[in-house]
Amino acid sequence: MGFITRFSARLIKVLRHAVAAACLFAMANGAAAGIQPHKAAAQITDNSINVSARFNVSLTPALEQALQNGLSLPFTYEFQLVRPRVYAWFRQLSDWFEPTATLTKRLSYHALTRQYRVSQGGFSRSFATLPEALAALGIIGGWSVLETAPATRDPADFAGRVRLRLDLSLLPKPYQLAALGQSEWRLESAWLDFPANRGDNGTQQ
Repeated sequence: MGFITRFSARLIKVLRHAVAAACLFAMANGAAAGIQPHKAAAQITDNSINVSARFNVSLTPALEQALQNGLSLPFTYEFQLVRPRVYAWFRQLSDWFEPTATLTKRLSYHALTRQYRVSQGGFSRSFATLPEALAALGIIGGWSVLETAPATRDPADFAGRVRLRLDLSLLPKPYQLAALGQSEWRLESAWLDFPANRGDNGTQQ
């Protein structure tokens, strides 16, 4: 009887450890690094189609270490026209099946000031923490992706999609080679589909 009692106690202890490990594993997976699409929208004006989007971005340990060591990380937004289908197909052919529009932001860390910086073209913003910088990196607003054409003036017949990815092709060559086959260096969201709204001329959401 005593043996059965001791065995039951050990079994309960093992099960408790197993449950705790499973919970930790689930939490680790839930907080896994990557880029998660949140929402996107487009607005058609008389002159252009403007896209706004939001992504949740988190870095892998390898990318965070590279950032701390001074590497600037390029993240590229890609937009692809989906409808009107005939016009979208024509655009894909004319663009050699590349995205209809792209926009790149760079994330960097400056050890001297201990600040993170998000740059886009000649404009940059500094942040005290990495989460703040990643939040800014994952937001794009009023991005003009396409000049308005007769085929794209009707919001009811418009659809597009957008994604965000770490652009390995813009890294220095040694890092491009080092990233080959390394899953920790591949950060890419799924495509996020969205419709469009009609806006006043020059107005953006």
